[in-house]
Amino acid sequence: YHHTAPISMNYALREALRSVAEEGLEARIARHRAHAELLWAGLEELDLPPFVPLAYRNPTLTTCELGPGVDDMTVRKRLLNEYNIEIAGGFGPLKGKIWRIGLMGHSSRRENVALLLAALQAITTAA
Repeated sequence: YHHTAPISMNYALREALRSVAEEGLEARIARHRAHAELLWAGLEELDLPPFVPLAYRNPTLTTCELGPGVDDMTVRKRLLNEYNIEIAGGFGPLKGKIWRIGLMGHSSRRENVALLLAALQAITTAA
């Protein structure tokens, strides 16, 4: 390879693997699943149901359908500006119809899910 690899990426990979080993792989998988299930249930209650059928869902990335009257960009901008929460929109034919919500690594915590659901409820019911 004719370029020097960015050493910071090597350190980041080492730290990520260290944190996985420290928590334990099975515990980490269970934590991600538990928080995803909490998110899925909360989204259902907010009439923002998961887009992907349960058998095919990925606990680290949830897509949810936007309910009628939910403006994609307005809600995402408010989440970012008022709550410092960033979620992504859909692409192509799903643009403006779904959101992509990541629960990965350290971000997969009960308090993060609770904050997101509370913020979504406050924003979508105020509209």
